[in-house]
Amino acid sequence: MRDEIEHIARLLSYDGPTATELIQEAVEKDSKYTVTIQGDITILTIVATLAYSLEVTDVYQYNLEGQLIKQTLTTNGKERTIFDKYKEAKDTLTKMHLRNKKVS
Repeated sequence: MRDEIEHIARLLSYDGPTATELIQEAVEKDSKYTVTIQGDITILTIVATLAYSLEVTDVYQYNLEGQLIKQTLTTNGKERTIFDKYKEAKDTLTKMHLRNKKVS
């Protein structure tokens, strides 16, 4: 249980790459990017065109503290969640709760 709590603490304190770093990288790679704000969330969308005109869209969501909270990747119309800070923390807590419930 201690390992799970440490994992959650590390996860919640994780900052991830900054939006500035990702924008610099996008500019260097000649990718398109947009920044939008929805309430307390800043959304950075980077669209890159790879070989054979394959378009890849990375969407990064940041909280007010500038921490990466979620990243999704879309290719060929299929979206995949790469990272979701709060969902992963919730899932870990749920597993701990269920495991403790079985023990009692």
